[in-house]
Amino acid sequence: MKYARQYKQNLSFKLTAGFIILGILICSTSCTISYMKYKSVIEKLYNDTAYQIAEVARSYINGDDIERYLKTGIVDDKYESMGEKITTLRNSMKVNYIYIAKLEGIDLTYIYDVDNPEDQFPPFALGDTGQINPKFREDAKKIVTTGERVDNYFYSHSQFGYNTSAIIPIYNSQNEIIAILGVEIAMEKLHSNMLEYILYAVVLSTILITFFILLYMNYLRRKVVAPINLITREALSFIKHETKVSEHLDKVKTQDEIEHLAYAIKKMEIDINEYIKNLTETTAEKERISAELNIASQIQTSMLPCISPSFPKRKEIYIDAMMRSAKEVGGDFYDFFMVGEDQIAVVIADVSGKGVPAALFIVITKTLIKNQVQAGYSPAEAFATVNSQLCENSDAGMFVTAWMGILDITTGKLTYVNAGHTPPLLKTNGGGFEYLKSHSGFVLAGLKEMNYIQFEIQLHKGDTLFLYTDGITEATNRYYEKYGEYRLLAVLNQNRGALPKTLLKAVVDDVDLHIEDTTQSDDLTMLALTYNGRI
Repeated sequence: MKYARQYKQNLSFKLTAGFIILGILICSTSCTISYMKYKSVIEKLYNDTAYQIAEVARSYINGDDIERYLKTGIVDDKYESMGEKITTLRNSMKVNYIYIAKLEGIDLTYIYDVDNPEDQFPPFALGDTGQINPKFREDAKKIVTTGERVDNYFYSHSQFGYNTSAIIPIYNSQNEIIAILGVEIAMEKLHSNMLEYILYAVVLSTILITFFILLYMNYLRRKVVAPINLITREALSFIKHETKVSEHLDKVKTQDEIEHLAYAIKKMEIDINEYIKNLTETTAEKERISAELNIASQIQTSMLPCISPSFPKRKEIYIDAMMRSAKEVGGDFYDFFMVGEDQIAVVIADVSGKGVPAALFIVITKTLIKNQVQAGYSPAEAFATVNSQLCENSDAGMFVTAWMGILDITTGKLTYVNAGHTPPLLKTNGGGFEYLKSHSGFVLAGLKEMNYIQFEIQLHKGDTLFLYTDGITEATNRYYEKYGEYRLLAVLNQNRGALPKTLLKAVVDDVDLHIEDTTQSDDLTMLALTYNGRI
């Protein structure tokens, strides 16, 4: 059964079945049309013969005598003579019967009825009445009225089989129609001839169509089915062996769409191989770059200061920070480190751009800032020096926004400087968070010989400083709505009593709630420092 189902889907089977059905339809149609045409010709031939016999019979008849016999009902020698001639004509022409009668409506009054001796009914005598076949009534009426031959043929069926009749008028000497003369011929050869013709036509048509189908199917197998099977096998072989290009497709030489298909499939195989080769090389290159970026990300992460715990021996401060990069390697960084025994420096910065170039610029900037501060420079002096150093060798057009503060742990004095960075937020003990806005200098690596202004504020026990990059406030959701400074301020004040670690988690959770499933477009970097006072 499985093989049978598969065979029904075979192209050769479908084409063969289709041509057989088409052949049967053509044979049936041609035989039907030929039969109808042949039948029409034979019927016309018989009918014309009947009219010719009727004309001969009419030549034996004297119309005035017929009119007299009809009126008087008395016969004479001429009546017998005419009857003998008509009888001889019927016998020699082998017609069913010849009659002469007066027609009124469908009623007939017979003058002569020369019948077939084999007929089971006796012939009508002079004066006997009968009826004409009702379906001949209108045509017979037209003949009696106009004397013209009708276009329709008179057909009937009797014990002799199918018959055709001829009806013509008989005129008297005054050219008046006084009767009709009818001749009926049995079409005995019609059926036998038709059956013979049909059999001959069917046999001949079947032979010719079968020969044509076999010839054309052989052509189709060689020029259609075989090439398609070859293309199918080579396509499956290409799938199985993946990169092996078929050379057998060149054998398809049909000079039509099938050859074009074979060419297209071979070209596709070549293109796929080329694509696979390029894809393999590209994938290998991407994997190499990804591995290098992962290493760069690990290096970047390892350069950030340890935050668990940061300075376990210094109870005066509690500090925590986090960075979540938008790509493998981010463009933000934070840093905090001790300056001497009683001072701590905190830095947060955002480098223009992303990826490896930004990471390299971060390493340089972070190192320069830390070196300047540990060398004893103030925040403003450190930024001015770092800016000059970065401008000397910055050909890539990159720049840095940065904020740095140095906190004296013993006194709580915070000295800070801003180079184009977002302002931090400060929570004073007993109050809420507020933006620590002050004069901002130009970005680092922007212009040479820039001077920066530093500011001082006094921190008290319980005060918290929150630093961040613009990736927080510019985080955008699917509706292109930014997170914004007001929402940041609100979430910080909702968690104003929390420790730095808890505070950072609350902010990043609220940012994630805002952006939902939108892809993070910028780095998220934050640092929080709580001053516990001198202990």
